[in-house]
Amino acid sequence: MSLSCTAFSPAREVTLNRRAADSLRLTPPQDKHIHTTMEFMSNLGGGSQADRPSLFELIAQDKMREMLEPALRYVIAVYAQRYPRYLIRIVNRYEEFYAVLMFFVERHYLREYGASFAENFYGLKRVRAPRVVKQAKVNIDEESVAAAAAEAVAITSLPGSNKLRERDIRKSLLFLIGLPYVKCKLDEYYEKISGGEAARLFGDEFTQEEEDLTGQPLLVRSKAMAIMAFKKGYPFVNALYQLSILAHYIGYLYNKTPFYSPWLRLIGIEVKRMSAADYRDIQQKAKRTPTRTSNSLIQSIQNNVLGLLSGSLDFLKVLLPMSIFFFKFLEWWYQSDYYRKASTAGDSAEVPPPERVKPHPEGIPLPRTANLCPLCLKTITNPTALTSGYVYCYPCAYKQVEDHGRCPVTLMRCQTDDLRKLYNDAGM
Repeated sequence: MSLSCTAFSPAREVTLNRRAADSLRLTPPQDKHIHTTMEFMSNLGGGSQADRPSLFELIAQDKMREMLEPALRYVIAVYAQRYPRYLIRIVNRYEEFYAVLMFFVERHYLREYGASFAENFYGLKRVRAPRVVKQAKVNIDEESVAAAAAEAVAITSLPGSNKLRERDIRKSLLFLIGLPYVKCKLDEYYEKISGGEAARLFGDEFTQEEEDLTGQPLLVRSKAMAIMAFKKGYPFVNALYQLSILAHYIGYLYNKTPFYSPWLRLIGIEVKRMSAADYRDIQQKAKRTPTRTSNSLIQSIQNNVLGLLSGSLDFLKVLLPMSIFFFKFLEWWYQSDYYRKASTAGDSAEVPPPERVKPHPEGIPLPRTANLCPLCLKTITNPTALTSGYVYCYPCAYKQVEDHGRCPVTLMRCQTDDLRKLYNDAGM
């Protein structure tokens, strides 16, 4: 196998050295600090760092994805109280419903925008990580060695090769939808067999007691041993899971790795900021009208339905963040002092007295003064009130109600049990 390399002529080498020397003379020694500052500022906006999002942006979009689940759960739970016939099944199988819903949402955003829903909301995109191609060193002469060493490690990236392919979308969906769902189910199962919060607070008193498996079939013993192994080993696996994420956070923060998540490293995908060209492509795609014509009514209806679904999924970019804001606002409201004051304001309010019942035209007339009994027309002794609110002497009221079962003034129905003894300020 023959190797060919480009040889530099002595005259060309001298010319390059003179150009390098002239470029070094452009920076005078007294402007060293200014040059260092300008170099630092240029590195901040350099091409290699301009599209690299900060760790806080990536954590923010992760938190947004995590807040979608409880916000949507709260909305469905509220409406399930009004329409339990239609929504109670969704509430009981909410994890599966949410996973299926987000599968279609995330697939739409990955295909249309090359990013997940939360990443697109923060102006981020997913690209395939470039492959590093190491070139062999050729030991021929000193000039060839210098030229080969300058290009020892090169990153090859063809135009459009970093965009997501269909298999990249499937891998992304696996870790965007499948991994959180499995993690949620494992957490629920561990809470179930370990006793949950009560066991962590009060010890092993609330944990399930180990059964005596002596004499049990092999299948039962194997299942019980697997459960105990999961109960003891899952906390360590979960700790490794969290530590791997933390390690990638730290590595990404100090620019040691282009992947802020171990799952992105596994599938070879990086998260970058969207460029101006990406925004122009999205705007052109939104303004673009379909040029294909449908030859049948079914195809026309199908195209209209697909367009409506695509527009609805794009509207989620506004709807879902609004639901998160609404959920966090309610969470703050119920924990604030304003809610406590508003909820107790009705308890301290004065209840107005009931309206006075007017005398019936067929009832007995009222006396001229309020201290006289309407029945005996004498000064009231042992005052007693009926349900109508009028006051009589106790013997008169008791006999009237026992004989007629009505108030003599208003003719309202009442019983002897409805008589109420009244006391004045003197205790009489």
